[in-house]
Amino acid sequence: QARAKLSYTAFEEYANMSAEEFYRDGEYNRYRGLRLLAVDGPIITLPNSDDIKKEFNPTIVTNNIEDFSKETVEARVSVLYDVLNNIALHSTINNACKSEDNNLIVKGERVLAIEHLKYCTKDDLVIKDRGYPSYELFANYTASSNYLVRMPKTCFSKAKFLFAPHCNENDVILEINAPKQIKEKLKQQNLPLKMKIRFIRVVLDNGTIEVLATNVLDNKRLQTTDFKELYTLRWGIELYYDVLKNRLSLENFTGLTSLAIKQDFYATIFLTNYEAILVYDSNLVLQDKKKDNKYAQQVNKAISFNA
Repeated sequence: QARAKLSYTAFEEYANMSAEEFYRDGEYNRYRGLRLLAVDGPIITLPNSDDIKKEFNPTIVTNNIEDFSKETVEARVSVLYDVLNNIALHSTINNACKSEDNNLIVKGERVLAIEHLKYCTKDDLVIKDRGYPSYELFANYTASSNYLVRMPKTCFSKAKFLFAPHCNENDVILEINAPKQIKEKLKQQNLPLKMKIRFIRVVLDNGTIEVLATNVLDNKRLQTTDFKELYTLRWGIELYYDVLKNRLSLENFTGLTSLAIKQDFYATIFLTNYEAILVYDSNLVLQDKKKDNKYAQQVNKAISFNA
């Protein structure tokens, strides 16, 4: 009853303010002058209560044996995360499923990624996996920031030749036209109907060919050889979600209302930012010891979060 009187936005504001405080002095890790951010939008499982289902639509998990089918409630979370400094700049939790019985708004990964843009600058590089590429998303990001996205083979036919095993091109700039079905929407948003995109072909150690897309066209700012390392750094957001789910037990919610879900979510985001600020200087000291050790050291999170 006491928690019902406290808005979840108090925790959301603390999470955002802690990120602002971290960057205030301008001293933080960068890559060639760029702040490296990553976006990901996984699904999390919520308690199955009537109050929660008013804001988050349930979905039916089917099974060949009908008695084992069940209803679950899920939410999509999305975080804009600094992979070099372990700071969450912006985070959201949203309804993940459509329902015929409930008209709740459903926001996909791309929509949420565009909403994160208000927290990005021209000195950021936002890294995303292959679930995100679209002309509309690229156009929005080009207007405000920089992106690096792993491409599926089915996106942008002009770039398909880069996936060929014997392709000799590793770094090309192509002019891409907007799909007809979204041209009117782009005009209304004052976004370009054609734009130049740089495609980089990367061959992984196991021989797999990946193609990355970016709007950083200047080879002097980011060289072809930089991109394999850059995309690898996206793994930092996967480790962050591992901390949220396993170290901090995000899905072990402490209430059965939608308000309690949001309180828990944003309080957990704030806690990770607070911990990152407190251990930042200690990690710098440990990084300096790297030359004397076989492996890089860092603060033990089991101890830091407990403290």
